[in-house]
Amino acid sequence: MADEKQRSDLGEAQERFLSEVQKRRERRERNERDADRSFWSTVGMMGTVGWSVALPTALGVLFGRWLDGRLDSGHVFVVFFMLAGLGLGCVVAWRQVTEKL
Repeated sequence: MADEKQRSDLGEAQERFLSEVQKRRERRERNERDADRSFWSTVGMMGTVGWSVALPTALGVLFGRWLDGRLDSGHVFVVFFMLAGLGLGCVVAWRQVTEKL
Protein backbone atom coordinates (compact mmCIF):
# COMPACT_ATOMS: atom_id res chain seq x y z
CA MET A 1 0.00 0.00 0.00
CA ALA A 2 2.83 2.40 0.86
CA ASP A 3 4.58 1.44 -2.38
CA GLU A 4 1.51 2.43 -4.40
CA LYS A 5 1.37 5.83 -2.68
CA GLN A 6 5.07 6.43 -3.36
CA ARG A 7 4.60 5.48 -7.01
CA SER A 8 1.63 7.82 -7.35
CA ASP A 9 3.62 10.65 -5.68
CA LEU A 10 6.51 10.00 -8.06
CA GLY A 11 4.12 10.02 -11.01
CA GLU A 12 2.68 13.38 -9.96
CA ALA A 13 6.13 14.85 -9.42
CA GLN A 14 7.23 13.60 -12.82
CA GLU A 15 4.16 15.13 -14.46
CA ARG A 16 4.84 18.50 -12.80
CA PHE A 17 8.46 18.32 -13.90
CA LEU A 18 7.53 17.51 -17.50
CA SER A 19 4.97 20.31 -17.50
CA GLU A 20 7.60 22.81 -16.31
CA VAL A 21 10.07 21.59 -18.95
CA GLN A 22 7.40 22.03 -21.63
CA LYS A 23 6.61 25.58 -20.45
CA ARG A 24 10.29 26.52 -20.56
CA ARG A 25 10.70 25.00 -24.02
CA GLU A 26 7.71 26.96 -25.31
CA ARG A 27 9.05 30.14 -23.71
CA ARG A 28 12.48 29.62 -25.30
CA GLU A 29 10.94 28.97 -28.72
CA ARG A 30 8.80 32.10 -28.40
CA ASN A 31 11.88 34.13 -27.46
CA GLU A 32 13.80 32.80 -30.44
CA ARG A 33 10.90 33.66 -32.70
CA ASP A 34 10.56 37.17 -31.23
CA ALA A 35 14.31 37.79 -30.92
CA ASP A 36 14.19 40.94 -33.02
CA ARG A 37 12.26 43.02 -30.50
CA SER A 38 12.54 46.70 -31.06
CA PHE A 39 14.22 49.17 -28.78
CA TRP A 40 10.88 50.78 -28.00
CA SER A 41 9.21 47.55 -26.93
CA THR A 42 12.04 47.06 -24.42
CA VAL A 43 11.62 50.62 -23.16
CA GLY A 44 7.88 50.01 -22.87
CA MET A 45 8.42 46.89 -20.82
CA MET A 46 10.77 48.76 -18.48
CA GLY A 47 8.15 51.48 -18.06
CA THR A 48 5.50 48.91 -17.25
CA VAL A 49 7.76 47.31 -14.66
CA GLY A 50 8.49 50.73 -13.15
CA TRP A 51 4.83 51.60 -12.83
CA SER A 52 4.10 48.14 -11.43
CA VAL A 53 6.45 48.89 -8.53
CA ALA A 54 5.87 52.63 -8.10
CA LEU A 55 2.08 52.66 -8.06
CA PRO A 56 1.48 50.12 -5.24
CA THR A 57 4.28 51.73 -3.22
CA ALA A 58 2.80 55.22 -3.60
CA LEU A 59 -0.69 53.97 -2.79
CA GLY A 60 0.68 52.23 0.29
CA VAL A 61 2.34 55.45 1.46
CA LEU A 62 -0.83 57.46 0.89
CA PHE A 63 -3.00 54.95 2.70
CA GLY A 64 -0.47 54.70 5.54
CA ARG A 65 -0.36 58.50 5.95
CA TRP A 66 -4.13 58.66 6.01
CA LEU A 67 -4.34 55.87 8.58
CA ASP A 68 -1.57 57.40 10.73
CA GLY A 69 -3.40 60.73 10.67
CA ARG A 70 -6.67 59.13 11.72
CA LEU A 71 -5.13 57.02 14.48
CA ASP A 72 -2.35 59.45 15.51
CA SER A 73 0.19 56.63 15.46
CA GLY A 74 3.34 58.38 14.21
CA HIS A 75 4.76 56.75 11.08
CA VAL A 76 3.98 53.12 11.81
CA PHE A 77 1.41 52.57 9.08
CA VAL A 78 3.30 54.64 6.50
CA VAL A 79 6.33 52.39 6.81
CA PHE A 80 4.27 49.20 6.94
CA PHE A 81 2.11 49.96 3.91
CA MET A 82 5.07 51.37 1.97
CA LEU A 83 6.93 48.09 2.42
CA ALA A 84 3.80 46.06 1.69
CA GLY A 85 3.21 48.07 -1.52
CA LEU A 86 6.85 47.70 -2.51
CA GLY A 87 6.70 43.94 -1.97
CA LEU A 88 3.46 43.62 -3.91
CA GLY A 89 4.86 45.75 -6.73
CA CYS A 90 8.00 43.63 -6.96
CA VAL A 91 5.95 40.43 -7.15
CA VAL A 92 3.76 41.89 -9.90
CA ALA A 93 6.81 43.14 -11.82
CA TRP A 94 8.55 39.77 -11.48
CA ARG A 95 5.51 37.97 -12.88
CA GLN A 96 5.26 40.40 -15.80
CA VAL A 97 8.92 40.00 -16.69
CA THR A 98 8.84 36.20 -16.47
CA GLU A 99 5.75 36.12 -18.72
CA LYS A 100 7.50 38.28 -21.32
CA LEU A 101 10.67 36.22 -21.22
